[in-house]
Amino acid sequence: MQQPSDTVTSTAAIALQGEKPAASAEEFIDGFDITTVPTEPGCYIMEDGKGKPIYVGKAKSLRARIRSYINASDSRYSVKFLMRRVSRIQFLVTGNEKEALLLENSLIKQHRPRYNVQLKDDKTYISLRVDTRQDFPRITVVRRYRKDGARYFGPYHSASSVRHTLRQLQHLFPLRTCSDSVMKNRTRPCLYYQMKQCVAPCVDYVSRDEYHELLNQVLLILEGKSDTLEQQLLGEINACAENLEFEKAATLRDRLFDLRRTLERQRTVAVPGAEDRDVFGIYHEGSFAAIQILFYRGGKMLGGRNVFFKRQEMPLDDLLSSFVLQYYSEAPSIPAEVLVPLEFESADVLGELLSEQRGSKVQVHWPQRGEKTALIELANRNAEQRFHEKQLSEAADKDTLSTMKEALKLPTLPKRIECFDISTIQGTATVASMVVFTDGQPDKARYRRFSMKTVDGQDDFASMREVLLRRYTRAIDEDDLPDFVLIDGGKGQLGMATAVFKDLGIEDLPHAGIAKSRTQEEGDRSPERFFLPGRMNPIVLPQNGPVVQLAARIRNEAHRFAITYHRKKRGKAALKNTLVDIPGVGPRRAQTLLTKLGSVTRVREATPEEIAALPGFSDELAQTIHAFLHQESEAG
Repeated sequence: MQQPSDTVTSTAAIALQGEKPAASAEEFIDGFDITTVPTEPGCYIMEDGKGKPIYVGKAKSLRARIRSYINASDSRYSVKFLMRRVSRIQFLVTGNEKEALLLENSLIKQHRPRYNVQLKDDKTYISLRVDTRQDFPRITVVRRYRKDGARYFGPYHSASSVRHTLRQLQHLFPLRTCSDSVMKNRTRPCLYYQMKQCVAPCVDYVSRDEYHELLNQVLLILEGKSDTLEQQLLGEINACAENLEFEKAATLRDRLFDLRRTLERQRTVAVPGAEDRDVFGIYHEGSFAAIQILFYRGGKMLGGRNVFFKRQEMPLDDLLSSFVLQYYSEAPSIPAEVLVPLEFESADVLGELLSEQRGSKVQVHWPQRGEKTALIELANRNAEQRFHEKQLSEAADKDTLSTMKEALKLPTLPKRIECFDISTIQGTATVASMVVFTDGQPDKARYRRFSMKTVDGQDDFASMREVLLRRYTRAIDEDDLPDFVLIDGGKGQLGMATAVFKDLGIEDLPHAGIAKSRTQEEGDRSPERFFLPGRMNPIVLPQNGPVVQLAARIRNEAHRFAITYHRKKRGKAALKNTLVDIPGVGPRRAQTLLTKLGSVTRVREATPEEIAALPGFSDELAQTIHAFLHQESEAG
């Protein structure tokens, strides 16, 4: 999608109320002069008494929109809510509605106003990517859409479902699965060829045209055109039989039978009249809202996605319009039709923008009768169901946190929990992790990783001290202390945390250690135990209870996060100890060698001519690399 900076060629900023915001919303409204507001399309930025943007909106006519706000002719509660908090409004005039829509999206991302809907860039987009321009493309699972000329299929509702689909496709159509660098450097077929799950393009066992014939059959399935593929396979089987190519006909027959078995369950979710379209549903109670998207491709429902918003005070039509634009700015594919559950004034303009991104006509439609209204009602019911499920889940999380508060004698509800873990192997590449759970759920934006700066060798206690000092010195400065700190370890680690907090003057910060269950000499497992400051014996809670399950989940997440970082550091250290030690080879050139040649072993086997052919490598450097690696091999 075009970015606002590319599209909005002329904007004029008009600041009302002078340089400073009004003292109060009442003062602002009383002194407002509506004649200073332009009549052109554009965006408006509402600011609070501190000059901080609290809401960004767009309008076909800025004066008409703001007049309805100032005169209270717009009776919606959300508008009254905003006007009680605004002390200044700024304007940006654009050339047309399309520019205003793009500018609004840009301003929301820039200012992150409190009362605008903001679709966070998470990893919930699961798609399949195929670059059909390659001689021998492979299908990969991706979580981000990029404008790279490849084709994207999806979105799929879960990684497990899309990988299951890939396994089925691999069984039916033996395309390659290896990376480009691995394929280029193979000299014989791999195990997948022996299993008849790859046609071995790496060693030229298949031509480009034959490979793309297989690929096109896969694309028909991903496009939802399985009926077309069945007819195509039947035609090929008959043609092979007429030409007496019975072995090839038998192979195609088996593929057709397997295809029908694979697609049999998918046909049960077919919806008449629903081809390629996304259907949006919405449900709200007060300032809480849920949006449900149902994906239909080739007349079949692929799945859906739901998003929840808390404390959203913007009008529902503005919320939906803003959400749809943000959603499709990152979505892997755009269907020909987008059905929405309510009317909003920018629907036609949004359709134009999506058409430009898709490369063909996209209609954003609010159906009011017929079969399409049934699809909207289905999406609305799903949104309501997910809304109530979310409420139940949050209520259960709150109950668990209340139980944890009572069981561990905490002064307040542990709404935000920070947990620390140290990871090291024989004193090398010691690292630490901090994971954060907010309201009982992972808050990954707050996760942090630490490399040791003052500790040499393996000293878990000193490492924990360094990490806690670094984290909570900064937390004190930023007034960002959590409600509860959980330490992965027993009395020793807990004692270190208590000493650090005392040194920092925050000894009243609630904290505890959790000792992991272990197998004892008798063969039984010890229970998960909690150690508290000033208490001699640990607290043992019901092992299947919600408190132990939540604490163990947090501790295991901290361990996973630390181990992942530790492995990454060890990998970099291994790279540095081999290729980066070569004179003239830095991290970037070392990465090029590994990417192009596949492995350190393959680099060692490469001739100077092969190395010199790589980008950024001269004949002289290639000779240096070759001589260095062979001296190292002889010395080893």
